[in-house]
Amino acid sequence: MIVHLFKLFLTLNSLLLSLLVFLIKEDVVLNPLHPYLSNLPAVISYLLYFGFIFLLTLISVHLTNFLDTDTIDKLSISVIEPANDAFLPSYLGYFFVALSAPNIEVFLYVFGIICIFIYHSRISYFNPIFLLIGFNFYYIKTNNNTKILVITQKQLKEPKNAEFENLKRINNYTFMDMGRQVL
Repeated sequence: MIVHLFKLFLTLNSLLLSLLVFLIKEDVVLNPLHPYLSNLPAVISYLLYFGFIFLLTLISVHLTNFLDTDTIDKLSISVIEPANDAFLPSYLGYFFVALSAPNIEVFLYVFGIICIFIYHSRISYFNPIFLLIGFNFYYIKTNNNTKILVITQKQLKEPKNAEFENLKRINNYTFMDMGRQVL
């Protein structure tokens, strides 16, 4: 049960920046009727929205500790490929959807459909905020030709140097490495 809730939380987190783009496009600010908030510039509202999304991302990283732990033997890794750039075109597509939605109803409907597809996909948990807090995305191909996604703070280049002792299983194809990079 916790895995399904975490997947839903991670899916929503991965899409919240598109909501931020929509709110900025629609010039939605914090309650302008409140006497202390009515004179604040709009950018303060947008920074607070972003701060909230950033906080939710940090919470999702913390919640990862409650998932099942797994390992990948470095001898079973045949190829490591960076995956950060592979996700950016899809994510930019979410931004264009947010910019083109004419109203909140259309945006929420499309947001819901995208959320359902991402939730049921094998590996689409890309959240650009992970990049800001030091995580990278890598495709790892094992010797038995299985391709998995690993989200880690390590810089991976060669399979022989890749070591994962504290992987958290999001699903059978996506893992988050909670071991910190050794400097």
